[in-house]
Amino acid sequence: MKLSLLHRSLSWIITLWAVTVIAFVVLEILPGDPALVLLGPDAQPDTLAALRLQLGLDRPAYVRYGEWILGLLRGDLGISYTYDISVRELIGSRLKVTIPLAVLSMALATALALVLGIYAASRHNKLGDYGVMALTQVGVAIPSFWLGMLLVLLFSLTLRWFSAGGFPGWEAGLWPGLKALVLPVVALAVAQAAVLARVVRASLLDVLGEDFVRTARSKGLTRGQALRRHALRNALIPVVTVIGLQFAHMLAGTIVIENVFSLPGLGRLIFQSINQRDLMVIKNVVVFLAAIVITVNFIVDLFYLAIDPRLRQAS
Repeated sequence: MKLSLLHRSLSWIITLWAVTVIAFVVLEILPGDPALVLLGPDAQPDTLAALRLQLGLDRPAYVRYGEWILGLLRGDLGISYTYDISVRELIGSRLKVTIPLAVLSMALATALALVLGIYAASRHNKLGDYGVMALTQVGVAIPSFWLGMLLVLLFSLTLRWFSAGGFPGWEAGLWPGLKALVLPVVALAVAQAAVLARVVRASLLDVLGEDFVRTARSKGLTRGQALRRHALRNALIPVVTVIGLQFAHMLAGTIVIENVFSLPGLGRLIFQSINQRDLMVIKNVVVFLAAIVITVNFIVDLFYLAIDPRLRQAS
């Protein structure tokens, strides 16, 4: 058990370090000069040289990488080239939108998946099962950004129930903020719910074929009762792992959805920073999002290890 925890902890550290290296190297080889982007094509050479010196772009890459890593360890993410404020402050303000969007989307996707997966498994090879499988196939095939635009056309432009985009801020009140996130949450959750519902159904059908379920059925329980009382808990073990993996896709989806609905979150910040060649913001946001995904998967591994005795025995 202790060896398994040590192995996973080392894997977490090495993966996070590899992300920092990849992010730094990729941004270094991208064409374009951040100083030239900030000053414009008509900037004088001496002005460009002074700004490059101020931004530290004149120093070797390995020196800048080392200073960046030391800053990350101290919690100092540097100053944004474009916004001229702390990157940590910038990320903190955008997280107020991205985190609620991702958490609400994951919660909605999980709830829908459990309902649909249990319903399909309890009606295996019947009309309800076929209907759920067809519905989830459509959900998987529809891109989230396209679904978002359809939701805007229906609920914003036609019915006028929700705004087409933007975010009033949490200071305007809880309900206005949640109302602005309704359509983005639905657009982001549908595809994830469709995939997860298929996993729930497949896992339940596997467990329903086990001996302990057949014993429960022989004692007089109906298929639905055996499913809810005995099969569901065991079937959720692989589902938890898939939820952790889906969280990475959920964060990636927020980048697109935030731009579709003009939400001031981390996804929109990344797009703006790429257009402005703000390398300091891009590096830190990419590493921050990667750290969230890696940490969530690490926690899921520990949770999976805790609830599955077979893994504890193997470790």
